[in-house]
Amino acid sequence: MKRTLLIMAIVICGLADVKALNCQECLTDNEVYCVDQTSYRNCIKSKPFGNVISCPTDTVCTNSQNVCVKSSELPDSIVDVCGASGGNECATCTNQNYACVSKNQFIRCNGLSLVDSNIYECDTDEICSSEALEQFDNICAPSCVLDFLSLKASCSNTEYTTTTTAAPTTVTPSIDQKKKACDKANTELEIPEGTMYFFTIYKEDTSCHTYLYCQKNSTTWDTAYLSCEQPKPYFDSTSSLCVATKPSGCS
Repeated sequence: MKRTLLIMAIVICGLADVKALNCQECLTDNEVYCVDQTSYRNCIKSKPFGNVISCPTDTVCTNSQNVCVKSSELPDSIVDVCGASGGNECATCTNQNYACVSKNQFIRCNGLSLVDSNIYECDTDEICSSEALEQFDNICAPSCVLDFLSLKASCSNTEYTTTTTAAPTTVTPSIDQKKKACDKANTELEIPEGTMYFFTIYKEDTSCHTYLYCQKNSTTWDTAYLSCEQPKPYFDSTSSLCVATKPSGCS
């Protein structure tokens, strides 16, 4: 019967588009990049910038305009972006053989310990749900099936990682150094006239963990010295994005 209900849900599942609310990605709702469950950075044009801001005690990073909301007072429309959506257990072994560790990844459990030597992927467009595993013996299911069954994804992060954030390997540049770097990049990259701002790698950091935000202000530059974080710790100068794979030429 459980299998039959799951199959029925798949069959009647429509083509509805589900809005993604992913940890360590800029949210369209409030232009915030949740670094983890209790801290965030601001975003401009879907790119994080500036320092990491900590949420007040007992609050979590969400898609709310207020950003940090008390975890005990989350309404249905507000999501604990880097935590367990709806209070489900994320990356936690209970009485089941597998546990969700990201929105579409799961890992084998050994008692209450995660065996993270092997990370398994759900099929494309499927979501990992420990509730679905417990009730229907399927840990992965299309998001619309979960909606139909009133179940939720166990995790909201897009990728599981056990590593810590890589720290920049260079000393923070001075204001003058940042302005000179932006001016040089503006010439070398042949930034089109009229462009208000751009992102460029900070070449003094050969590890490629850091980059610059350059905004034209009359005849000078307003700048910000930024860093890429796990699970995308490297800045790719070609795409002007933080990426998971180290670009060529980086140490």
